[in-house]
Amino acid sequence: MFDAVVVGAGPSGGMAARALAASGFQTVIVDKKKVVGEPVQCAEGVSEFGLVSNGIQPRDEWIMQRVRGAKCVAPNGNWFYITRLAGFAIDRPSFDRWIVQGAVDDGAILRTSTRVTSVTRLDDGWRVSMNGDHTDARVVIGADGPASLVARQAGLVRSLEKSIAYEYRFRSEDVPNLDPDFFLLHVSRAYDGGYAWVFPRGETVNVGAGGPIDGHAATLAFCRSLGIDVAKRTQTIAGSIPYRYDLTSLALPGLAIVGDAGGITNPMNGAGIHPGIFSGRIAGECAVAALSSEDPSAVLAYDRILRASPFLDPLLWWMIDRVRGWSDRFMNSVAEELHGLEWRAVNVRLALRVLAHKPWLAAHARDFLRMIRTLELCERYGW
Repeated sequence: MFDAVVVGAGPSGGMAARALAASGFQTVIVDKKKVVGEPVQCAEGVSEFGLVSNGIQPRDEWIMQRVRGAKCVAPNGNWFYITRLAGFAIDRPSFDRWIVQGAVDDGAILRTSTRVTSVTRLDDGWRVSMNGDHTDARVVIGADGPASLVARQAGLVRSLEKSIAYEYRFRSEDVPNLDPDFFLLHVSRAYDGGYAWVFPRGETVNVGAGGPIDGHAATLAFCRSLGIDVAKRTQTIAGSIPYRYDLTSLALPGLAIVGDAGGITNPMNGAGIHPGIFSGRIAGECAVAALSSEDPSAVLAYDRILRASPFLDPLLWWMIDRVRGWSDRFMNSVAEELHGLEWRAVNVRLALRVLAHKPWLAAHARDFLRMIRTLELCERYGW
């Protein structure tokens, strides 16, 4: 019997395994992939705060480029700053491997090409069946991505709503009018609450689209609108993103569901790296407490902590439902007033000036107020 089995070797699983292994507990990390971090299913952007607040110092081995923030671009081309907090374009395979290697260095065992087929409760823990065999453990961490077998086998899933993200990678010189210092998020009614993006990453650029839409068709159309020759793509990346997950709980005695497996991503922008490493770290700490005290129920604190965190704030889901109903005319009108500014520029004087010549926007006053709070959440916690 192991002390802990971590199912999934992404950032969330790696962070949980780090906490467990560093505390001296026998930990095994299993992943169905042959190589940790591949294939990539990510736009590869994360804020500096997201890393540092979780004890991760940026490292050259997995940073492709530093960015100065992110801009929101309306259908008419007007834009405003979503955030001017620094962040990074990273290389996800290198990042994932670095996090997992930290756990291995502290004694964790890594098993790749290992597919988990069932997870069942035992009197003194859990049994994880994989590759025709099984491993027993006192604690299980489910970090196995959006389709999470662990969450389903544990009986925690009520419903899973996902969105599709599709992305091409280009050489920087093949993307016209590139803003080399900012991530660009293009909004439109066509994305049904999702968005299209241009993320510079040094010598290459990730260009894609996602949401409850046909991600492939949307990405093709977006590239054409920017004058990008799709034939010059160097890589194609696709994957599903948790959009709205309903789990009865994120934890049971001796078990926790982390990252994408628990739907712990920002529904406003699909950001998952920061929520993933945060949830993995917290789950690992709660698992350590459970093992140290020989009290499996100590893991239940993980659910309480995550649900009280900004990552699962109900405002995010309320806001994205409102955004899905916004017209291009409305988005264009707002961007016209904020063009070149930061959203924090919104104040009473600006609001009165706008309403004087666009009185029809008064009907959206509640949306504006809640969007400001939403952007505050997203700026600090969501990317």
